[in-house]
Amino acid sequence: MSARRWKWGVLFALGVALAVVVWWMAYPRQDERWRRILDTGVWRVAVDPSFPPFESVGPDGALTGFDIDLARAIAARWGVDVRFELVGFDGLLDSVWADQADSVVSAYPLQPHYAQDVGYSIPYFEAGVVLIARAGSGITDLEDLRGRRVAVEWGSEGDVQARALARRLGDLSLVPLESPDLAVGAVVDGQADAALVDGVTAALAIGRGDPLEIVGEPLSSAPYVIVTPARARALLSAVNEALTALEEEGVLDDLRMRWFGPGWARR
Repeated sequence: MSARRWKWGVLFALGVALAVVVWWMAYPRQDERWRRILDTGVWRVAVDPSFPPFESVGPDGALTGFDIDLARAIAARWGVDVRFELVGFDGLLDSVWADQADSVVSAYPLQPHYAQDVGYSIPYFEAGVVLIARAGSGITDLEDLRGRRVAVEWGSEGDVQARALARRLGDLSLVPLESPDLAVGAVVDGQADAALVDGVTAALAIGRGDPLEIVGEPLSSAPYVIVTPARARALLSAVNEALTALEEEGVLDDLRMRWFGPGWARR
C-alpha cells in the first residue's frame, strides 16, 4: 500500500470513529438500563433501610421515608413503578454494578473517587456541617464563638471543623461527645453554647421543638445524590430532569418539610 493510500485510510478510520462518538453523544437515551425501565415499567432502586427519616421499615413492614417518597415521585413522572431492593449501605454500589438495581436512592453522599465508576445525579439534599446555638443566644457568626464551649461528635466532620476554628480563634473550648444527638442535647441543656453537627441532625432537632437555631451557612458540603450505572447516560439524564422539575414545582420542598419539619425551613 502506498503512503498516500495509507494516509487516506487512517483519515477515513478517524472520521468513522468521530462519527460514532458524535452519534453516541447526540443520542444519549439509547442505553440498555433506560430502555429496560421503559419496556418493563419497573425501576429497580436499591435502599439501605436503616437511616430514618430517609428510609426505614415501619411497624407494618412497609418502607417509609424521604427517599422512598422521592423515588416514587420520580417514577410517577416516568409512568413506571418502583421496585425497592433492600441492600446494606456497603453493598449499594455493588448492586448497581452487578445489575441487581438500576439506581441507588438512599441518602448516598457524593464520593468523588467513584466518579469514573458510576453516574451521580445533581444533589437533592445538603447534609453539610452547620453551627447551631440556642435561639436568642447572641451567637450570629463564627467569630462569636470566642470564649464559648462548642459540642461535637467525636471524630466527625464537625469535630474537624471545630478544631480548625479553635486554632484560628484561639479561645474556644471543645465538648466532644459520642453522637451528634448528644452534641445537640448539650446545647439544649446548657452544657455547651453551640454545636457543630450535620444538617440532618440540626433540622430534626429544631423540627421536634428544641429551642435552637441554625447560624449562618453550612461550614462544609455533603450533598446526597442518586447513583446510576456509569454508562446509563439516558437514565442519569432522566433522573436529573425529574429532580429539576420536582424542585421547580415545590415537590422536593414539600417532602423536606414532611420528613424534616420546620427545622428544614430555617436552613
